[in-house]
Amino acid sequence: MEMKRWMLASCAVAATWMGCGKSEVDPELEITLTGKALREDGQPVANTLLSLSRSINSECVFSIFGGGNWKSMKTGADGSFSLEMLGADTQNGDLARCFFMRVPGQGSRSVEVEFLVKNATVQLPTLQEWSGAPTAALSGNGVSATFQDLATAQAGVTATHSLSVRKKGSYSIWRVWGIQSTTQLSEYVLEDVTDLEVAFFGSRKVENGGNPFTIRYDGNAATVPQRVGRVPVSRGASCVYTDTDAPTVCPLTDGNLGVSPSFKDNTREVSIQLAQPKVLRKAVLRDLDTFFTPRELVLEGSSDGTTWVPLANLLQGGGVTDFSELALNHPAPLSHVRIRSTGEDKSGITSLSEVSLFE
Repeated sequence: MEMKRWMLASCAVAATWMGCGKSEVDPELEITLTGKALREDGQPVANTLLSLSRSINSECVFSIFGGGNWKSMKTGADGSFSLEMLGADTQNGDLARCFFMRVPGQGSRSVEVEFLVKNATVQLPTLQEWSGAPTAALSGNGVSATFQDLATAQAGVTATHSLSVRKKGSYSIWRVWGIQSTTQLSEYVLEDVTDLEVAFFGSRKVENGGNPFTIRYDGNAATVPQRVGRVPVSRGASCVYTDTDAPTVCPLTDGNLGVSPSFKDNTREVSIQLAQPKVLRKAVLRDLDTFFTPRELVLEGSSDGTTWVPLANLLQGGGVTDFSELALNHPAPLSHVRIRSTGEDKSGITSLSEVSLFE
């Protein structure tokens, strides 16, 4: 009983397009799953073992808790694969399970699919890898990153695209969703970090035979050219998460841009104190998140740590933007900057990897 309550609560907290719902499939129904995997040039992913995982409910985000490597299947010479299962295999009690499969590609490329089973025939859309043909070149004071979208690479396939700037072989320092073929990465976003690459991704949702699918593509990465980096005036500044937490070395200003510290439950404020007051013109926030959407989430500044003035609203379109580059227009020098959240319980700050402030 406790496990079922936990599963239902998980669904309420992490609702996605697929949703968390009851299964309507007959447990004795004989189900046939088929599909085909192709390389970017259309050649088959032949004689390759694929692993099918399933979650404890219809939220694939929780698949690690109940079914990694549930079944395996091997592609044929033409890249096709198939699997037989029963309706009961698609259920956990009365909850529908979400299924997940990843097709490894060449280099850093891969394509993966999440889906629900709603009837006896599950025909997966063709899973064809995509490189994105990425490039990155110096442009003005930053870097211009370009790619080839899925609609151009694969006829009839449309998708939304995103990018990640990351340390090679390591963590991401910047992400942008809903990008076009060219994205400008500013000197403020890149800072003085070296050994960077930019990678592109695609995502699309389709329905085939009444079964919903989410398909995600990992493309290739392009090396970010070396440049003269901009160092924020907040580098090495002290910070406070709550009234009692004051780390000796602030992890939010240390230049390690991709790692978020642990925050206590219901953290409402994160404050940065500069070594000297500065007239601030730009702020870059990385990996900002809250448990629930707060009623108010703002960036504020102060010259004395007591009286605060508004600098930016961090709720855009009613939601939290996790990576943001903000123009600041306050004319007077500021010695303190804080992110402040208000709202119901559990709407506090849960993640923030770096706060970078620039003159």
